[in-house]
Amino acid sequence: MPVPHSQNVPRSPHMRRDGFDYMRGASVDPPVTKESLSELDLNRIVSDARLRHDLNFEHEIMFRPNTYGVRGLRKKQEEDQYFEALAIEIDYYLTRHKSYPMSPSRQSSIPMAGMRGPVFPLEAARRLSRMLASIRDIVKILVPAAKWQAVDDQFDTDLRMQELEHGICNIAALIEWLGKLLLCSCSPMRDPLVKAMMAKTQSAIESNDVPQLVDAIKDLFAVLETMKLDVANHQIRYLRLYLLEDSIQYEQNQILDRIAAGWSISHERRWFEIGYDHPENEDGFLMFKARVINMIVSHTRGFPSTFTGDHDRLYALQHDFRLCHYHAACVATFRTTLQRLGWKGHLSFQSQVQCMQNIWAVIAGLGEDFKFSTHRAVILQIASEALKVCGKAAVPDYETQAVATRSLQQALDEAGAVKSRVWDELARVVHIEAEIIFDMTPLGILNRYDPGPPIPGEDTRTKELSLDALAKRAAHVIVLHWRVWAPILYNQPAPGTVTPVASATATPEEEMAGRRRQRGSTSSVKVSRPAISPGHGGRHRSKSVSFSSGSDLSQTSEHASAAEYSAEDIAGRQAKRPSL
Repeated sequence: MPVPHSQNVPRSPHMRRDGFDYMRGASVDPPVTKESLSELDLNRIVSDARLRHDLNFEHEIMFRPNTYGVRGLRKKQEEDQYFEALAIEIDYYLTRHKSYPMSPSRQSSIPMAGMRGPVFPLEAARRLSRMLASIRDIVKILVPAAKWQAVDDQFDTDLRMQELEHGICNIAALIEWLGKLLLCSCSPMRDPLVKAMMAKTQSAIESNDVPQLVDAIKDLFAVLETMKLDVANHQIRYLRLYLLEDSIQYEQNQILDRIAAGWSISHERRWFEIGYDHPENEDGFLMFKARVINMIVSHTRGFPSTFTGDHDRLYALQHDFRLCHYHAACVATFRTTLQRLGWKGHLSFQSQVQCMQNIWAVIAGLGEDFKFSTHRAVILQIASEALKVCGKAAVPDYETQAVATRSLQQALDEAGAVKSRVWDELARVVHIEAEIIFDMTPLGILNRYDPGPPIPGEDTRTKELSLDALAKRAAHVIVLHWRVWAPILYNQPAPGTVTPVASATATPEEEMAGRRRQRGSTSSVKVSRPAISPGHGGRHRSKSVSFSSGSDLSQTSEHASAAEYSAEDIAGRQAKRPSL
């Protein structure tokens, strides 16, 4: 890479003494590179086990830039540092060549006045060349192969850096050529972004504005990333049906490879076998359902490693179950308060719903202050609603508040009757839903739980928090997890061994028929409820509802769970691995 001569370098009038120290701390590569976008390549998408698993639950998965949380904040800070350092580097080249068509007339985004000594630190002047190379590499994966030679010619890094060295690089012409190429290759809906980037570049050149030029370069990288995201999202939509129907078998193959590599699942086996001796008249699937429901209602932290792909869903189910419990506790408190106030009339269902909506609005308004406790605002609202029903003053007195507080405390008791009732109802609905979807294909289950387009004015969050919706989500996780892990772990006869449980002559249809007969048995399974401990838990990916399929595959039977894996399966996988 050509670099400026180290002697007699004119100092920028805007240099400061710590400007170049700042440059040394910033990344030399742009925030968007061919390598950072490689996770959106087709081979990475197809081999992404987490993505395949998530496709079973989301009606539309789309890649998007990760701008949330700690990781997103760190990415934003690194991006800002890079472009600030790039502005310094561009300012240096423009200041060095007074005859350059774009001499700086405004202060750079980082002033550099007061720098000691006349020498520019040449080791810091390396972002422009790497930036041009990154733009070239990204553009080549977005345009047809017939355009690659033209891209290489326009973004000849050595040539462009020499032009910058001598002050003859025509930035405006380069950006205009690139913009026209992108307009021919991107989705029409991205045309405004490309045109805005071209206009901003032209304005920056005409006004000799370095910060605006850097903003235009930032917009250029955003356009390139968006175009790559569009390609990846199109590929997901195109391959969605295949990835979904193959997801269970793919996950099983991944698991067997990990076991062959030394992954131990003995702890998960012990978690499943607590109180279960594999008698012939007991249903392992029924036991498994009880285990998962126990995890949801106990809101404990940490799950068996076999649930790695469902951690977020299980934490969300735990949180929403607590909300269902709290809602039921508020209903019980409201009724108890009415009784203590002497109310003996009949309260219509609509009136009760309206009262609970008012109470729920107060809970929702608490935001992060809501801690699943006897919050004073909730107590006041419950007492006020009860007084209004009784036709008394809407401002509750101390005694009424005390009655509501004691009642809510009792209803929120982890070992109380209210939670037990909600728990039993959840288990009942989960059992019904699991029986319905057990023999469905992954696509059939997904379509069954498709909420459809949102209805204007509908409170979708309240609908999602209903116990019925909660049970459906739990059943979805339970059934898919069982299909993946039952033949590998749960249906195996002894801890620490992986041997076949199905007869060698059994067909998939016979296996499924036997499974249905076993599920239809009258045997009961009693599971002791564990001690409850307080506490609960929430890449380019987001959800939207627009996917539908007219395929009749949802009417076929899924036999993946009928396959059993023996020790020979794992031994064969181990044999394929080279010795180290």
